[in-house]
Amino acid sequence: MPVASPEDAELSALIARARAGDKAALEAVLGQIAPAIHRFGLRMCKNVHDAEDVLQDTLLNVVNHLTDFEGRSSLSSWVFALTRSACARKRRGLKNQPPVSDERLPDNPDQAPNPEARVAEQELARALSQALDGLPDDYREVILLRDVEGLSAPEAASSIGISVMALKSRLHRAREALRNALRPLLEPSALPNASGCPDVIALWSQKLEGDLSQLDCSVMEKHIAGCASCSAACDALKQALLACQNARAEAVPPDIQARIKAAMKPWLDSGTPAR
Repeated sequence: MPVASPEDAELSALIARARAGDKAALEAVLGQIAPAIHRFGLRMCKNVHDAEDVLQDTLLNVVNHLTDFEGRSSLSSWVFALTRSACARKRRGLKNQPPVSDERLPDNPDQAPNPEARVAEQELARALSQALDGLPDDYREVILLRDVEGLSAPEAASSIGISVMALKSRLHRAREALRNALRPLLEPSALPNASGCPDVIALWSQKLEGDLSQLDCSVMEKHIAGCASCSAACDALKQALLACQNARAEAVPPDIQARIKAAMKPWLDSGTPAR
């Protein structure tokens, strides 16, 4: 049985206290989950104002229903299922309006060792933002859940309401689409694949999910070592997924934090479920 990390144990303790009526614990739980909800809402709705509404709706749903959360799934799975529902309601209301993507993935100054690398990182962050916005909704959400927010495959599948196998199949296709969208930046002089080249992007994605046998993995790595185009393709995917991981550092802007906190204060103070 896997051992829970100290962070997981701390969150579980907070949830238990919040369920018992501890308002400070409830506020702490909401503060921990808010950034991920905001990131997901921003990318799925492509509009900063709708993302703010999604964040507020989801947090209020958590306030209303945390006592119903029995832990049969992870908190992340449950919260993202609520967030997906809020996003879907927003998108249905705005489906005939053009997307407005006025937010960007955050820069991470601590990871750029020099000015040139910093500029390259910023360029990749902007390109990733545009690439994510251009993906179909079902591809974008699996990338967000699995590669940006770091949910496990079972957690992401539970949030979406599909099987783990279906989640992984969709994820492999989504990663291929993301890599293709970023090819002008990450593979500007890419050579065409030889006729005998395997689908290394799908294979590499399967390796990341632990679904590639040791033998197949060895064969793939041997091929990559001798094929410049396949090696470049895998390097591009690695860079794209690393940029996705870096996006996890994005915080909720302070002005939005203040508005959400003000909107929720009456219910946090009174202990009365929001309606």
